[in-house]
Amino acid sequence: FFFFLCAQRRALVGCSMASKAVSTPLPAWLKGRLQPEPAASRFIYNTFFKYSPTYMTTVMLTATFAGLAFDNVMNGLWDMNNRGKQWKDIKNNYAEED
Repeated sequence: FFFFLCAQRRALVGCSMASKAVSTPLPAWLKGRLQPEPAASRFIYNTFFKYSPTYMTTVMLTATFAGLAFDNVMNGLWDMNNRGKQWKDIKNNYAEED
């Protein structure tokens, strides 16, 4: 069944494999659902997800920068909620005078 849907989608969208698609008519419930892909999603797929090395690079870079952003946001929230209670805020009260 999955192969049938994929073949019908290729025939509708105009994939290069359309010649291999089954030439049976589409069911009514499926006709309205299969639309050509928008240019933006096609660009993102072809640029970042089509090949394994670019996909893995995208995943690694996204995970790294998302982790750094999360750490910075959480540290900022922690500092904001604990202002005046941390050593960096009160160390001037206990500074030794020479």
